[in-house]
Amino acid sequence: MRQGANRAEELRGIPTGGEGMSMSDVIQPNQAGGIGTTAQIAEFRARHVVLHNSRLVCMGIMGIGVCSLLIGICMVLMVFSVLSPLSAISFMRVLAAAQWGLGGFMFCYLCPAMWKMGLRMMHKRVKLDERGADFSLGTKKKPVDLFMTWDDIVAVKQQRAGNAQQFTIQGTEGSFAQFSSYTFFRPKRVARMIAERVGQTIQKA
Repeated sequence: MRQGANRAEELRGIPTGGEGMSMSDVIQPNQAGGIGTTAQIAEFRARHVVLHNSRLVCMGIMGIGVCSLLIGICMVLMVFSVLSPLSAISFMRVLAAAQWGLGGFMFCYLCPAMWKMGLRMMHKRVKLDERGADFSLGTKKKPVDLFMTWDDIVAVKQQRAGNAQQFTIQGTEGSFAQFSSYTFFRPKRVARMIAERVGQTIQKA
């Protein structure tokens, strides 16, 4: 009879006294979203946070582009200085002029790249509130917006993509938001704050 009572208790999910188990031992965490909305997670979600890059730093990157353009123009002007007078031209002077010209071209080419990079990073932002995460990862002319509720987020992943750290916020039904160190100056901070609000850790690929 005692064996039958123990069997009935196991079927109901109640641990028997001889096993030495506590209630915490029988809690199974949800593999997709942690163990549920705890008080700490609820506290995190209640904080409204807008994550974006510093405008001052973005303007600094754009300023580097302007400086590179000025340096490039000066280097191109050095070509004429090295080659003059034409009556004293030699192979070594032509080689030096080619070096100055190539360097000037590269610095001038750097200007639009740095300008566009600073301009793009200036408009990236992620808004976190009690509803979920609102991503705005496009540009002013071409906005790319995505909203994911906390229940929709199933994983926060990190991987190396070239020379940058890339993070992917994986959602249900194939939706995802992806950003890297070319999107935010501190992308891991963004991923960590999202992971805190869904009760997960960052998964490294």
